[in-house]
Amino acid sequence: MDQKQAKDIFDKYNPADGVVRCPNGRAHVRKLLDVYAKAAVNLYGVISKEELARLFNRQSGQKTSADEIYLLLLPLVLKSKWYGFYKDYIVHYWVLEDFGLADYLLTAQSDKPRYVPEKDEFLKFADEYYENNPQRDSWHKVQDFFDTVWPDNFKRFRCCRELKERFSTSTGIQEIGEILDEHGIVFNNEDEMQEFLHLLFEAKNNTRTWENKGHTPTEMHKLTEKSHSKEDAMEIHVPKKVGLNEPCPCGSGKKYKKCCRLTESTKTAQLSSGDCVLFYETWYGLMGFVNEKQKIISATIKPKYPNAVSDDKIYKVRGALWKNPELIDDYLKFAKLPQEKVELLISWRTHHRRGHFLLMEYLPEYAVVIGSNEEDKDRLYGVKGISQPLAGVMRRQLPIAFETVLLPFKGKIIYDSFTAPMPVGFQEGARKMFRETYNKALEHGIITSLE
Repeated sequence: MDQKQAKDIFDKYNPADGVVRCPNGRAHVRKLLDVYAKAAVNLYGVISKEELARLFNRQSGQKTSADEIYLLLLPLVLKSKWYGFYKDYIVHYWVLEDFGLADYLLTAQSDKPRYVPEKDEFLKFADEYYENNPQRDSWHKVQDFFDTVWPDNFKRFRCCRELKERFSTSTGIQEIGEILDEHGIVFNNEDEMQEFLHLLFEAKNNTRTWENKGHTPTEMHKLTEKSHSKEDAMEIHVPKKVGLNEPCPCGSGKKYKKCCRLTESTKTAQLSSGDCVLFYETWYGLMGFVNEKQKIISATIKPKYPNAVSDDKIYKVRGALWKNPELIDDYLKFAKLPQEKVELLISWRTHHRRGHFLLMEYLPEYAVVIGSNEEDKDRLYGVKGISQPLAGVMRRQLPIAFETVLLPFKGKIIYDSFTAPMPVGFQEGARKMFRETYNKALEHGIITSLE
């Protein structure tokens, strides 16, 4: 949403000519309402005027209404823009730049209970930097890790804060790698990365989020257990190796060996070994060129599979490529490549599709994901894995929201070897909506080639 659109929407719901003089005797109510409104938008992102009125009446000992909230707070909105009105809601100042976020939050929050602490605790959230003890302590551990591992990186404080802000506005983690890359954070080894992810997800589980109506993922997990909806749990964890007789992580209810393990063992939902080598040699050659041109990491990426350079470092180079896909053209002019690789690179340049997708199911030939086509219509794509099928890469309960770049490969669809899943489960209402979207998109068939 551009600035003009955002301003037009703001002016529509927060008109300057709607300001009236504060009624006699209501100035003290306005002052207290302002504190409640700030606490509410900091904690929830968005809340209806009716619900804020009920909360205020229950806790404050005062009485107000949705209409009076609008009358009393509109002058303060126009003065500070700490929050604003949108339709029948009050929204956080971040939303004033993109009101689509409010619509998204209302959908995400729709079937969840609201976290409402006692009055003294609730009003502490009027300070946007307030954190309760578990959240504060877990993020201190993350910051201590940054300070210990990257003591000379002065961007580490901002990086930690940006991760925290991202996690408080949404339960999704979409671009951790890009945030780390932006601040020059590079892991030295796999153990270091795993320790970081463990601390990060622990902090995530203790962070109050707008999508959860102020609850932490851990609290949502306990609430769903109490309501006998264990499959809807929101606890975040690092994926682990699955035993053959354990429940399949896709959520089917079957044992792993009788479900996704079968897809993995047939090897039909992935490239052949020869095509796998072809992809990675072409991909690493491109990554090596981009790195030489952009000077992103100190290592030299050679067009060999397997590669000596770690995936987390190559991921940083990959980010630079998709910010500037024209680098493929430069590589084609620079390198003397076999025709097979030239054709692959031309197809990647022309037909790649970057975005967020929803992994819905695993079929013997490919994984089926929902994504947008060039007309921004929902369509189904059959995506093959590279060295292993997506069922073996994801290992989480379906559906899975994730970010990647789809690529054409010899009449098939693959991805660019990197996925960024959102480590969050979906409740029944969301899964029903996704299934309806799936069925509607299925009318157009499953797309198996981008060319």
